[in-house]
Amino acid sequence: MSDVNVGIIFKSYEPLSAIKAYAAQTEASGYGGGFWIAEAYHWFRSYGLEARGCFTALAAATMATNEIPIGLGITSPYMRHPTIQASEAAGIHELSNGRFIMGIGVGKVGIEYLEYDVDVMKPVPVHQESIDIMRKVWSGEKYEFKGKFFESSMPAYDRAADGLCTDMPLYVGATGPFMQRLAGRSSDGMLLAGLTSPAFVEYAIDNMRKGADKVGRDLPHDFPVGGVILAACSKDGAKAKEATRSYTGTYIVNKLRNIKNDVILAGSGLPDSTWDPFRKAIEEGTADNVTHLVTDEMQRRFTVISGTPEECLEITQELVDSGLNTPLLEVVGATEEDNLETIRLFGEEVLPKLRPAPAPVAEAS
Repeated sequence: MSDVNVGIIFKSYEPLSAIKAYAAQTEASGYGGGFWIAEAYHWFRSYGLEARGCFTALAAATMATNEIPIGLGITSPYMRHPTIQASEAAGIHELSNGRFIMGIGVGKVGIEYLEYDVDVMKPVPVHQESIDIMRKVWSGEKYEFKGKFFESSMPAYDRAADGLCTDMPLYVGATGPFMQRLAGRSSDGMLLAGLTSPAFVEYAIDNMRKGADKVGRDLPHDFPVGGVILAACSKDGAKAKEATRSYTGTYIVNKLRNIKNDVILAGSGLPDSTWDPFRKAIEEGTADNVTHLVTDEMQRRFTVISGTPEECLEITQELVDSGLNTPLLEVVGATEEDNLETIRLFGEEVLPKLRPAPAPVAEAS
């Protein structure tokens, strides 16, 4: 594996002024993985948060930086037609002078508001068709596309002559095994969801490589494998752990109620009965108030990166050693200054000490 590319990620419910400050600090603190935005949905109003458009948020971050990658991790192909996604992405790619990384994934909590039946519009073919159309749009070549879910046709346009991109990195957010295999077959990088334990990273990479193998694709050892990891770093370790607690609870509820992926929860190594109080809260309608159920052990088992710089280094290194070469820190402090402190402190005291994972041992022929 090559050098570790740690990035910073915020959801697009943050004020745009804060996003600009976070992006500028990310660049100043030397994060090679860049600054990312995850599209927020109006579902977050349940937590007193208001969504902004993800491409507007990306534009704000782009204008506040000059060199680091700018990533979208993720938006959903169910939210916009692939031709619209392609145009928005191309705009950010142009604005950033080629620094943009496009990311798509299901975004189940967001598409609940839309009239889609994901049991009919299955995620894997929907994403594959979206990938195919976006790449055709970026190529500038004339095409006609008629898939099971999307149709599109365009005349040719010489994008290269205008100095516009004809391709860009396209990552797939993959929670389940079939999406992980799609990432291996068709994407330029895989992004894993929150509560990403080392066991789950290894599981996902295995599925990713199976997908690549099926189509005869040889993935390099440094193929980007990212994960959105809750993070708070402070000299006051207890303060940092408290900052991530409510968000950890929200992620656990989301996995139980929406994602329904037992592999993620099992990856913590905790018995299934651990989640019974959360299941009860969902049944009783109190799922928005589960912070008190989240223990420090749960956060540690899910490799939530919270605590002192020394603790954050230990946790991040575990994830890197399991194969996560692009950890994306979802910084969740109580205030804007707390978030900036996490970005600064992690950059100063963790990044310089983080080691790449050991190179894989070659199989005997």
